[in-house]
Amino acid sequence: MGEDTTDRTITNYLVDILVVDSTETSYKVRWTYRDMKVHFEDVDSLYSGLVNKLMSLSGGTVVEIQTDELGTFKEVSNWEEIRDYYLVAKDSMKVFFGNIPQVNDVVDGMFNTYTTKSAIESASIKDIHQFLNFHGAELKIGDPVYSTMKFPDGTGTALMDALVTIELTGIYPEDDDYSVYSIVEINPDQLKILAKKNVRIILPNAEEAEIEEAFEQIGELWSVIENYAVIHHWGWPRYTKEVRTSGSDKKSKVEIRIMEIV
Repeated sequence: MGEDTTDRTITNYLVDILVVDSTETSYKVRWTYRDMKVHFEDVDSLYSGLVNKLMSLSGGTVVEIQTDELGTFKEVSNWEEIRDYYLVAKDSMKVFFGNIPQVNDVVDGMFNTYTTKSAIESASIKDIHQFLNFHGAELKIGDPVYSTMKFPDGTGTALMDALVTIELTGIYPEDDDYSVYSIVEINPDQLKILAKKNVRIILPNAEEAEIEEAFEQIGELWSVIENYAVIHHWGWPRYTKEVRTSGSDKKSKVEIRIMEIV
């Protein structure tokens, strides 16, 4: 960990993936999460205690999704159950911090973004989107595909323009698999507009001048998502690594997720 790293958290967990049902045009798939472990570096006991408390809550371990016949994500079927888990987590957080009104406002702002189907589908299942990232694409080796797309923000309430590059980087007949790479670059101007909107939701009592001044100090915002996968001929990735880098001129956040079939 470099000297400029302020904090680091490592989370490990297992997922059982089961195809529950299928038709000519769709699949119903269940993801069951288990054996979650969180390792903290250089964080205070208050933060680690809060995370451990949230992890002890029942629920939130099963996600049921539907895809089309090519495996492209369509929707979360049991989003109401996931929403209810977040509502319980919200109340638990308020109790943990002593039900202080000002803190409750912040907690409400944080969790209110997870009360709709679209928000849960865009922000709460990043690993599922990563696993299915390349399903439905038709690619030729050495021939990158460039495109633009509408990318959902973290609340699932708005779409941002993004530049997308996808490339088939290798075919390995001896292993019956192939490798694919993609990069998504979010429009920075739209990102800043939506960031301000989300700050207003989380901090409803903040003065508009305070928000504008804070964003002037932050400077330009940016967000990039890179995804690399080695995919078996039957369509599911043996290995996939996603790197989400976001931040500003002052501070950046790097989220790395590695998934392997075991």
